[in-house]
Amino acid sequence: MKSFVLALCIFSLPFSVLANDIESAKSIISDAMKDPGSTQFKSVRTVKNLLGDSYVCGEVNSKNSYGGYVGFKPFAYKSGKFVIDGSYAAPDELEFFSISSCGGKELEKMATARKQAKNGCKISWEKITDVVLFGNSPEKAADNAIIKIKNINPNIPNSQIAAIRTSFIDSVAKSLSDKDFVQSVKAETKVTERAFMSSCIDNTSKALSGL
Repeated sequence: MKSFVLALCIFSLPFSVLANDIESAKSIISDAMKDPGSTQFKSVRTVKNLLGDSYVCGEVNSKNSYGGYVGFKPFAYKSGKFVIDGSYAAPDELEFFSISSCGGKELEKMATARKQAKNGCKISWEKITDVVLFGNSPEKAADNAIIKIKNINPNIPNSQIAAIRTSFIDSVAKSLSDKDFVQSVKAETKVTERAFMSSCIDNTSKALSGL
């Protein structure tokens, strides 16, 4: 699983582009504050995360509706979207901030590992259902999974495909050998999927992050 997920997983931007990103970040974040004119920034800079994506990081402070400053808080910005640390309206906002590297390399490493694990475990589950629920052969399920991997990472070396396919076929065969698991997939698909994904994501993300 670890080698498969890693298979799912830059260039330098001109200074003028980076400067424009910073100014865009400041403008968009300021406009979203209760008192835009009071907005203050510090430690604003551009960073690249482990995946090579560029973000604008920094700290922002502004006045609340009572006229008092709330204190500086870290933020992450990319392509018109920003998230202020601690102000998460949805789970994907926490992921956005964590993966940006604005919260530090350790947080980014764990978040990136978890995101990669989600992708890998989703494909692993779909391999199982391809066989158990839809009657495909393990070989066909493996081929379908490889197509999905290539959609995520078109640059995956062809030299890795054969080994990944063999690993997929073996993992499906192992799942099919557990009769109780197969019956659970058939009888309680959603419940089994949730349990499978939870366990798979936790174990795989820990392996990828080295925890």
